[in-house]
Amino acid sequence: MCVLKATNLCKTYVVNKRQNNVLRNVNLEIQEGEMVGIMGPSGSGKTTLLYTISGMDKATAGTIEFYGKEITKLTGNQISDIRLKKMGFVFQQMYMLKNLSIYDNIILPAFQSASNKSERKEINERAKVLMAKLGISDVAENDISEVSGGQLQRACIVRSMINNPNIIFADEPTGSLNKQNSYEVMKELNKLNEEGTTIMMVTHDVKVASRCERVCYIEDGDIRDEMKLGKYTDALAREREQNLNQWLMKLGW
Repeated sequence: MCVLKATNLCKTYVVNKRQNNVLRNVNLEIQEGEMVGIMGPSGSGKTTLLYTISGMDKATAGTIEFYGKEITKLTGNQISDIRLKKMGFVFQQMYMLKNLSIYDNIILPAFQSASNKSERKEINERAKVLMAKLGISDVAENDISEVSGGQLQRACIVRSMINNPNIIFADEPTGSLNKQNSYEVMKELNKLNEEGTTIMMVTHDVKVASRCERVCYIEDGDIRDEMKLGKYTDALAREREQNLNQWLMKLGW
């Protein structure tokens, strides 16, 4: 089943009366259960594509369908509701409120959509289960300044999962992490994908991208090519990374 479909997607910014065509007639489909990586040189439109296709930014032209429903025709409030209940987001910059604990930061978006005490009780239980699953139960009451970068990013992943989203959008989720923390975060994202969560991820890291099932290469605002790697396995990690690197080199990476 197709989760997301972009057709002739365009995004243009006007800066000092000059048009900057960041996305040019992009066509992309993401199927349910896929883990798709988006790569390309700096300024190629990677992050703009993620923001536009998820409805965080408004498309200039073209259509975006989410489970067959055209979200480009929805109101701002309707799109916000879909993002809150059906989508999860993980960013390079780990946006969390400084005055809240790790646990409170995680449950906050879900509490915003809860309508009664029963739902809030379910959210609390789900948060505890997810935190245990990602190994951060012991830092639940810590401030965000009292945990490592890897723990904080795993908390962001838990927050992105709290409303049982159909898809997670990740923008350079390991960009500010060291090698070990990056490995731990990607391991958790792969686990979520194995359990059925669809993931679209922007990254500049070949090692990270090699964990994706499919990698799309965007250049000058258009998807130039894609490489299918299949589902990730540890046994083939090195080979996948080498094959991806060779493919990228041919494209001028």
